Amino acid sequence: MSAIFYAAAILFLLNFALGLLVQFGVVDTKPFRWLHHALFFVVFVSAAAAALAGFLSGASFRWTLLPVLVLFAVLPYVRAGTPGHALLACCALIFYAAGFFLTLQVL
Repeated sequence: MSAIFYAAAILFLLNFALGLLVQFGVVDTKPFRWLHHALFFVVFVSAAAAALAGFLSGASFRWTLLPVLVLFAVLPYVRAGTPGHALLACCALIFYAAGFFLTLQVL
């Protein structure tokens, strides 16, 4: 059951990394700005699917994904490139890390 959580976490990390690369000017996504938005949609859906699967199976990570979904719901309303946008993304990263450590304790 942890596989769906790991997949969601990896998708999040890819989008997080892309955001960091754009923020620090390493990558310019202006020609394909839709990529970050499309990947965010996939990240949101994968987190929701992982949360649902987690609750249906009683997985240890299930509670850590609920705040992630709230953060993801708010994130599009906070302008990209601002400290608020970065803070929300970093908070999601912390909850994913917590979920990861909970999956390790079960093994």
